[in-house]
Amino acid sequence: MANLWLRNDRQGSMTVSINEKLSFEEVSDPEIIRYTHSKNAATWKGLLTVDEYCERERLLGSSDIANKGESVEMRKKFPVGHELFGLKYFVLKNTELEATSATSQIVASCEALCRLGYAIHPDSRGKIVPILTACIGGVFTSPEHRGNGYAREMIHSLNKHFDRLSEAPDAPDFVKNMVINLYSEVGEYYAENGYHSLHVPVHVITEPDLLLDRYCNTLPEGKCRYLGFDDYRDLVALQEKQFESRLLNLHKESPKKFIFTVAADIDIYKWFQVRDLFLMDMTKRHQDNLKFGVALEDNNHIIWHHNWNDNSLVIVKIFMNDDQGSTDREQTLRRLISHAIDEIKICKLQSLVFWDEEIPIKSFPNLYAALNEMEQACKLYVKNGSLSAARPPKGFTIENVAWDNNTKFCWF
Repeated sequence: MANLWLRNDRQGSMTVSINEKLSFEEVSDPEIIRYTHSKNAATWKGLLTVDEYCERERLLGSSDIANKGESVEMRKKFPVGHELFGLKYFVLKNTELEATSATSQIVASCEALCRLGYAIHPDSRGKIVPILTACIGGVFTSPEHRGNGYAREMIHSLNKHFDRLSEAPDAPDFVKNMVINLYSEVGEYYAENGYHSLHVPVHVITEPDLLLDRYCNTLPEGKCRYLGFDDYRDLVALQEKQFESRLLNLHKESPKKFIFTVAADIDIYKWFQVRDLFLMDMTKRHQDNLKFGVALEDNNHIIWHHNWNDNSLVIVKIFMNDDQGSTDREQTLRRLISHAIDEIKICKLQSLVFWDEEIPIKSFPNLYAALNEMEQACKLYVKNGSLSAARPPKGFTIENVAWDNNTKFCWF
C-alpha cells in the first residue's frame, strides 16, 4: 500500500489543473529546467551572464544533495518515499497561451530542495523522529506575466502538492511530519500563502582586521586541520550528535512545541562549495587548495562560504563542544574567528558575515563588547536579506513551532 501511495500520488501530481486556464506541474526535462533558469537569470543582479547562471544551476542540480533521494543511504533508510528527497522543479502554465513549444505556456516557476530533518513533537513522546523538510526557492514570474497573481497561485499549488503527500492515510511518518520553509527576498510576500517570518538578523564586520586586534588578539595559532571539499565527515557526525542533544533540551523546555532541524549532512556543505568554486572561477579569483573551514585539535570547528559576489566570507557553521565552560567557549570562538579572518586576508575579501543564531553575540560578552566598541567597523543586527519563513505543520501554529539551526547552514 505504501508503494502504491507514492506511485499514484507522484503520477497524479505531475499535472494539476487549478482552474480552466492554469496548471501546475512538476518537471524533470533538462531543457525546461534550463529555460526557467534562463528566465530567472535575465533579471538576476549578479556577476554572471545568463549562460553562466544556467551552468551554475545545472551544476547545483547535479550535486549530491540535489539527488539525495537516489543515494544508497536514503534508499536503505527510507525504502518507501526516498524519491521525495532532492531538488524538485515546478512550473505554472497558462494553457490559454499558444502552445508553440514545451515552454511557451510557462508563466512562473519554482524549486524545492527536499532534505532530511529531525523533529520532536508532542505525539512523539520525547522521541526524535525523521521528517521531510522542503525548502522553496527560485520563485520567479516572467516579467511579461507579472501582476496576475501567478506567483501566489504557484506557491498555493505547491502547498497543496505537499499537503497531498503528507495527508495521505498511508503516507510514511517522515512525510506526515514534514515541514516547509523558504527564504524570502520580498519581505512578507508569502504570508498570504501561510508562511510566517522568523527573522534572524545578521552581523557584518566590515573591518575584520580591527576585530582580529580587539577580540582575537592574534593571528591563528596552535594545531589545526584545514577542511577540503569532502574530507570532514567525522566533524559532521559530531554536529549530528549535537543537533540531537539540542532538540532534546528544547523539548524539555517546551514539551508542547513542534521542534525541528534540518539534519547535519556533508552534502549540504558541498552544495555551498559547488557555488563557491564556480563563482571563484567566473570572477577569476582562483585560489589554490581553497579552504572551506578549519578544525582545531579538539575538533571544534568552523565551516565557511566565500561569497565572491559580495566580497565577504560567510560563516555557515560554528561547532563548539557543549561541555566547555563559558570562558573556554569564548577562547575557542576567538581562535575560530581568527582563522576566518586569516582566510579573508588570503582571499582578499572585505568582510565577515554571520547569522546571529549561528553566533548569538550576546552570549559571548567579550565579543559583544568588542563589536560594540568598533562602531562604524561593523553593522550589528542587520535586517537579513533572506528572510526565514516557515509554514507550520498541520495542527500547529507558528507560536508552537521551534526551528533549531535557523542559520545559513540550511539556507537555499
